[in-house]
Amino acid sequence: AGRLPRRQAQGHARGHQKSEGYETLWEKWDLFLPFMERGFKLLGEGGVASFIVSDAFGHAKYALKAREWFLRHARILRLDFYSQLRLFDAAVRNVSYIFQRLEPGDTEPMRRLHEAEFGDVVLLPTAPQRELTERAFFAGDMDIETTSTTVLLSQVCYVSYGLRANSDDRRAKGAFRTADVISTARDERHPIAFVQGKHVAKWHAPSNIWLEWGTRRAPSQFARQTFDELYDVDEKIITQRTPGPDPKSCLDEDRRRFDASCVGFVRWNDLKDVDNLSLRKQARYPGHEGRTKFAHREDLEKISQRFHLKYVLGVMNSRSALEFLTAHRRSNIHLYPDDWKKLPIPDVPKHEQQAVVRLVDKILAALGKDPDADVADTERQIDAAVRQHYGFH
Repeated sequence: AGRLPRRQAQGHARGHQKSEGYETLWEKWDLFLPFMERGFKLLGEGGVASFIVSDAFGHAKYALKAREWFLRHARILRLDFYSQLRLFDAAVRNVSYIFQRLEPGDTEPMRRLHEAEFGDVVLLPTAPQRELTERAFFAGDMDIETTSTTVLLSQVCYVSYGLRANSDDRRAKGAFRTADVISTARDERHPIAFVQGKHVAKWHAPSNIWLEWGTRRAPSQFARQTFDELYDVDEKIITQRTPGPDPKSCLDEDRRRFDASCVGFVRWNDLKDVDNLSLRKQARYPGHEGRTKFAHREDLEKISQRFHLKYVLGVMNSRSALEFLTAHRRSNIHLYPDDWKKLPIPDVPKHEQQAVVRLVDKILAALGKDPDADVADTERQIDAAVRQHYGFH
């Protein structure tokens, strides 16, 4: 079937969600899900269906209900994972499946990862279908199973999108676009160093542009202003929100602002005594009114003091973190704040973090001299050190 334009597809999705004709549709689902279900239900007893679909089927939240449904209702003959290959001229990576209309039984689905090229396969672990969970539809490891103590990244850092520099629809609708308030050169009207997702590379952001500031419209009429203390810290981490399969996290020590195509990470202790509605959505000081589910700010500030930010950056850019994010992220294109917040950070003493910090410094120094420097060997050393901190063998 041909792919509908996105807007039309979403319209069809809303209509189908109101009907009772589909059992697998949930939340803001993608159009391939009803095709999968309808194709399977059109089969006769023992019939076989196969599609190539987005590998979001294996990890996106909206596909959870479908994964569980097919585990119960279809005999899964084979799953092929192509996330390391680009089968089509698109950012989306793929998975293909072969389902048979029979009771699942105790058969073991074949699970194959295609590596360097199509057909270059590695057989992945499997089990009788009755014993599998919905994670069988994803090629990555299910979890980081560590023997070390860890804390969540959200306990170390406040995590947030950046500002949106287009005009606010309520106060200045259509008055200006982001392009109207940025410049490639610093001048009196554009004094603020500004980073967008396209400027973020792994480990560092080699360039930036300049943002209009202190005028009638900037920043008071921005659609999303955020707050100054998010940027005015000695060091923070910035990640690209839409990096594709490979995360890109960099260190910023220049107090640069960033926009909503990025996600920023600031240690809680670096925001000590800063209090606003944005922060209260993630944690509160004792005595503040609100839901009790939020962590206490004072507890998070104590936790974050135990971590060098460069150590955190090393973990975020490590192979271990990549494997965790690949298994848990909601999209194979985007990395949202909630995806990052769940990343476990090995909670080791600060003096044990120093080895990773020194390696990160080595990479930053090399890239500072030459943005194209080969740092692969140092990255491998960081991967090994981080794995040791996680307690992996």
